[in-house]
Amino acid sequence: MVVLPVPGALCRECRLCCHFTEPGVLTPWAARPEEGESLPAPFRPPSPIGLRPGLGRMDLPVLVCDALRPERDRCGVWGEHPADCRLYPLVLVHRDGGFLLALDPDCPFALRETPAFFRDFAERFREEEWARITPEEADRIRTLARGEDRPHYRAILPLPEPERSRLA
Repeated sequence: MVVLPVPGALCRECRLCCHFTEPGVLTPWAARPEEGESLPAPFRPPSPIGLRPGLGRMDLPVLVCDALRPERDRCGVWGEHPADCRLYPLVLVHRDGGFLLALDPDCPFALRETPAFFRDFAERFREEEWARITPEEADRIRTLARGEDRPHYRAILPLPEPERSRLA
């Protein structure tokens, strides 16, 4: 399982992760009720997660992932959290007809490491987790990945389209 080593202190200062302004925008796929059990295994948490009202930067109202434990400001499902959380600031997007991992430069951690650092993690994800995604699973997440893309995200690594079985 690939987990980016984002320093916890940096996350607690920034608060971009786990805090969202809209329920259907850039939230963990597993926190979107319409997705349910249709997500591929790497993108499903060990138990359901949702979003609850909370406060973000400058005390603005936001939605907070309910796996975030406010008493410690840490993820309650750390190590088993969904791939889209584990990879951030890498984001799985669908752009120009194909899947790719892109880097969100809004995350301060994205500015602390080199593109090669993120490419190494993207390659590990491609080999260890993406390689197990079936074409049917890719079809189910394609729309979600299209909705994640933002013009300022920088492409890091294209991901191959899962192959259909030759027996089908």
